[in-house]
Amino acid sequence: MAKRKVRHVHHLSDDGGDLLDVNLDIEKGKVRRFALNYRASINGKWHIVYRVDNYHGFLHEQRFWISKELIPLEEEERTYNTYYIVEMYSERIALNYTSYKKYYLAKLNGR
Repeated sequence: MAKRKVRHVHHLSDDGGDLLDVNLDIEKGKVRRFALNYRASINGKWHIVYRVDNYHGFLHEQRFWISKELIPLEEEERTYNTYYIVEMYSERIALNYTSYKKYYLAKLNGR
């Protein structure tokens, strides 16, 4: 079975200003690599606020309200399969995106 890429955009808010980009690389029916990006429209410009992925050879997140630094998520990688990790973090982003946006806005405003 060939490799394939799947891309989806999910609207998190009713106004369309908060999006979850889901990028999956699938091989032999399994998610091999993925990236989940939460991005928000702020003052007419799109900002990546949060990202979790397994590119760079390991599972990590980036909390852009803190820095662009890669934060390893080693425990989840050892405990769960990749499909479950995608589901778990997609749900976590959907539940927490308003808080993530609040933290990011505070950073933009110098607080």
